Amino acid sequence: MKMKAILLYGRQDLREVSVDVPKVGPNDVLIKIKACGICPTDARKYYTLSGIIPKLPLNPGHEWAGEVIEVGENIKEFKPGMKVVGTEFGGYAEYLLMSKSAPRWWTLREIPEGVTYEEATFTEPLADVLHSLIDQAKVKLGDWVLIVGAGQMGLQHVMVAKIIGAKVIVSDLIEERLKYAKRFGADIVLNPRRDNVAEVVKEVTMNRGVDVAILTVTNQSAMDQALECIGEKSRIVLFAGVEKGLRVSIDTNKIHYNEAMMIGSEWVGKGLPNKRLYEIALELIASKKVPIKELITHRIKFSSEEIKRSFEMIRSGKTLKSIIVFD
Repeated sequence: MKMKAILLYGRQDLREVSVDVPKVGPNDVLIKIKACGICPTDARKYYTLSGIIPKLPLNPGHEWAGEVIEVGENIKEFKPGMKVVGTEFGGYAEYLLMSKSAPRWWTLREIPEGVTYEEATFTEPLADVLHSLIDQAKVKLGDWVLIVGAGQMGLQHVMVAKIIGAKVIVSDLIEERLKYAKRFGADIVLNPRRDNVAEVVKEVTMNRGVDVAILTVTNQSAMDQALECIGEKSRIVLFAGVEKGLRVSIDTNKIHYNEAMMIGSEWVGKGLPNKRLYEIALELIASKKVPIKELITHRIKFSSEEIKRSFEMIRSGKTLKSIIVFD
């Protein structure tokens, strides 16, 4: 039996191919994909081949949800008909095989009652946001948090930071995204084209500066903005990856004299990932405490042309979240 898959063969070389539906071994689970989120890292791989690329051709989709079709004889925790979510590469296909030997086998989880396939695709990105805010930024009740960039990942940061009890300032150049940030609970929204972000921060924090600055976009302007807004013992989290070759300069005195810390945030942690965050993310989605479904601005058909158009919209800031909906 054949299936359609969409694979990345090289820079800006995304192709629809017909391949065999994977055969199920004793330690495997075969899943029919029902929905797959398009991640900004998918677009970055397509345009620049930067980020995690085990080998080419690659199926970049890693924010997928679907239905279990068949399980191997050694699989006891999953059964046919079960709704599941996972994060292994392979979501740009009609079927996906998860094996117990896969690095991210542990991310395969049953979708709770009342959570749709579309909502479940947010499990991985929301877990990443939890890691960013809780493990890396160490945000506490009452902290002032500056979020630079109000794309869909920045907006998820807003939702979670407000649940923690932080006071949130959001900076973005796109007015529509600032409206979303306000809707999701941001205390202050600023557009650097018209607002002096550093002056507003000084005023509302009584010259103390923000406790945390999170860069959900990384460029020179975003870095300068964060460094101007921090105070003593602040933490700067570099959440966003960048295209190959991008460099930014840093005023090291801002770090040195404030005894501030700059730290990266990748996935749910390197080396020893915080697996509990996947459970928390699913619990938050199921409870409706994070209205992640409101981030979906485009639902697209499963085709290479539609995915390419979604990549273009991500690059131009014309979408928040695009979801591939399978028939």
